[in-house]
Amino acid sequence: MAIAPATLDFDSLGKLMRPAVPADAPIMEALKACPQLERAPAEALRLLARDATLRPVGRGANIAAQGGRLDVAVAVVRGKVRAVCRAVNGREISMEIFRAGDLIADGALAPETPLAHDWEAVEASTLLIIPRETFLACLRATPELALALGAELVARLERSKQLATGLALAGVQERVVSRLVAIGRQDGTAGPEGLLIRNRPTQQELANQIGACRETVSRTVSELVRQGLLTPRGRSLLVSRRLVENAA
Repeated sequence: MAIAPATLDFDSLGKLMRPAVPADAPIMEALKACPQLERAPAEALRLLARDATLRPVGRGANIAAQGGRLDVAVAVVRGKVRAVCRAVNGREISMEIFRAGDLIADGALAPETPLAHDWEAVEASTLLIIPRETFLACLRATPELALALGAELVARLERSKQLATGLALAGVQERVVSRLVAIGRQDGTAGPEGLLIRNRPTQQELANQIGACRETVSRTVSELVRQGLLTPRGRSLLVSRRLVENAA
């Protein structure tokens, strides 16, 4: 049976890992880095910054536990956070990956809904914690923010549907290619040769994201490299134009 990392007390975030980083300028910069807040008026941002706090979390920290509840909005300022499902046999699958600039409002919008997954820091990260009432006050005053959050929730739902469809219908190679193309489109750089992923995921991370074992992913990636469809370049990975076009 897998043993989850120690869980941070997200039911009392005001006490989490004190002391907090001082506010104002760093918090305003963190808020402005969230795409959903790009069009928020300065007064709305000041309202959020007034009560928000920055919190560092270490790599592997279990930020919130499956079945628990949140009453805050969380923005990823630095690092990565994943929503992960774990089985009693030790298998796990990453349902979502949140990166710097992502605003996760699930807890603020539906605080009574139990979390469906664990939230875990993939690497040392910094989170911006926004109390629910402060976030809702900003939401009521800024309809554009509500529309942006709605669009983001729809996009996340579509990604979850694609993941479920892939697990049910696609083979491992299709899922590997689809996931790498998705990463390349989200974080990579497009060029005449294809998509360049600057920081390629490890084979274990990729396995966790597509619901396969690492050994199978390793064999699949090696075969795609042998065929010239994937090209490692140091810490980067080039996904060939052919793979990108076939995955479109």
